[in-house]
Amino acid sequence: MANKRGFTLMELLVVLLIIGILSTVAIRTIDATRDRALFDQTAGEMKQLVHAVVGNPDYVADGRRIDFGFFGDMGRLPTNLRELVEYSGPGNWRGPYVRRGFTGDSVGYLQDAWGNPYSYDQNTGIITTIGNGKFPMTVQVADTLPQLYNNSIVGHVTDAENNPPGGGTPISITLYLSGGDVYPNVAAPGGHYEFSPANSMPVPIGIHRLVARYGVTTDTISRWVTVAQRTRGVIDFRFSRPFRSLLRMVGLPRIPPGVPDSSGFEFDLVSNHVESFTIDSIVLAHVSDTIYFRTLFIDGAEHVPYYPRPDGSLIGPGETAPVSPGVVIAPELTQRVIFGFFGFATTRVGTAPVNVHGKTFRFRFSDGSEITVNP
Repeated sequence: MANKRGFTLMELLVVLLIIGILSTVAIRTIDATRDRALFDQTAGEMKQLVHAVVGNPDYVADGRRIDFGFFGDMGRLPTNLRELVEYSGPGNWRGPYVRRGFTGDSVGYLQDAWGNPYSYDQNTGIITTIGNGKFPMTVQVADTLPQLYNNSIVGHVTDAENNPPGGGTPISITLYLSGGDVYPNVAAPGGHYEFSPANSMPVPIGIHRLVARYGVTTDTISRWVTVAQRTRGVIDFRFSRPFRSLLRMVGLPRIPPGVPDSSGFEFDLVSNHVESFTIDSIVLAHVSDTIYFRTLFIDGAEHVPYYPRPDGSLIGPGETAPVSPGVVIAPELTQRVIFGFFGFATTRVGTAPVNVHGKTFRFRFSDGSEITVNP
């Protein structure tokens, strides 16, 4: 019989059972909610660790990424996570790279939200934690590590008239990596240059300085280059000083006294190159008649043994006369050098001398300069 003063024993047991079930559900819900909060906190911390290692791609200024983390400054991955906050070795370390606001203490960044230590592998760039013990958590600083190292920078070098470099003063291209390494390079005669794995100069991610020099000490152009993962950056340089036509004829060409049948002439050249320039070849690019020359004189001395050539033949239109050893001309119009071309004849074997009066000659020198002469 029911007790009019309270619950029956059965009713009391049912109530206790319901309370137990509700308590269990509540505890499990609280544990799941807490686990989810710790999971989200750990995921955020691991993301910050990745950003500390390789930078946050969302940090942009003037349309360019400006944050590459530890890797961008050092040119390598950290050996351990402590290097993100404490480092006293060589290199361009600019840390700490971890914001301690989410840690609560000086080493909190080394542990997940459950208090478990993070595991980090420098060889793979992988950060892991056991999390709640049931579901381990893993992040990678990059999809593959070569993406961090094997990028490229290419470009072209021209002057104000869009001419590429000639064979004169070389254009040096130097890449100063943010990690401290330096890659020296030289633009090809056509103006192309390249830093890439293909020429054993792979470019890591980061903000690097690229310097083009025309000559050793003058005409320098600098560029800051942002290199992200899977990047092939294109950086062109344009110099105000022309690369070609830097040789100038001074005065008029002349036929020296005593030249038989006026079969030769000479003229003075100066150089406007920024440095001393060596002439190592001359091409008879054009002549208004089919004629040939036998002998090259430089500053009054016959240039031997190349003229006439070993087979006795003369130099004709479109052909190259090598100058060896090369002739050095001082820079900035400070030296005159006399070039003389003699022994002009109507045939390659030079049997019939020809008068050069009224004919037009165009010579192309090894820097690309062309000189037109009307003796």
